[in-house]
Amino acid sequence: MRAWIPLLAAVLTTAAAPAVAAPFAPDLEHTSVYFAASHFDRTTMRGRFDKIDGAINFDEATNQGGLDFTVDAASINTRLQVLDGVLKSEQFLDAMQFPFIRLRSDRFVVEGGKLVAVQAKLTLHGVTQPVRLEVRRFSCGDEKLPGSTRHVCGGDFHLAIARSAFGMTRFLPDVGDRVDLDISVEATPQ
Repeated sequence: MRAWIPLLAAVLTTAAAPAVAAPFAPDLEHTSVYFAASHFDRTTMRGRFDKIDGAINFDEATNQGGLDFTVDAASINTRLQVLDGVLKSEQFLDAMQFPFIRLRSDRFVVEGGKLVAVQAKLTLHGVTQPVRLEVRRFSCGDEKLPGSTRHVCGGDFHLAIARSAFGMTRFLPDVGDRVDLDISVEATPQ
């Protein structure tokens, strides 16, 4: 009977040990941030940010981890140079004074073993607010490409913000207060 005690203690200690999140590198060719907002309540203005960087720590066994992403505010791209200039100006993003948009999280929400949301802090226009990204799809697995296989975790995330909560009130209510952000991320273990 006493021979089982050390083995049982080792098993219980191992089972109780916290999971370790491993560093993942975002694949910037397969990572994007798109936005959409009402334009005079007639159409939806859409665009993207072209320069994104970030770091992810993730434990595949528990779907827990953290992330820290930055977006270059001046990389906004609507395919309309004049509009891009207005959005970069002090009227909206004020990219000269606030060059980066930052999204940080250390709380991933898991239900039934699935990642369903990410609780985060978004810093935009010099203001930090708590936000919740809803997970539209997420999975990890091997991608078999011609000549190679790589392990990838990736997903699509959605976030809706009120731009007025970040001090951007120009042209309200004609240009919508609600801004929808769609974020796609693929990342590989480092």
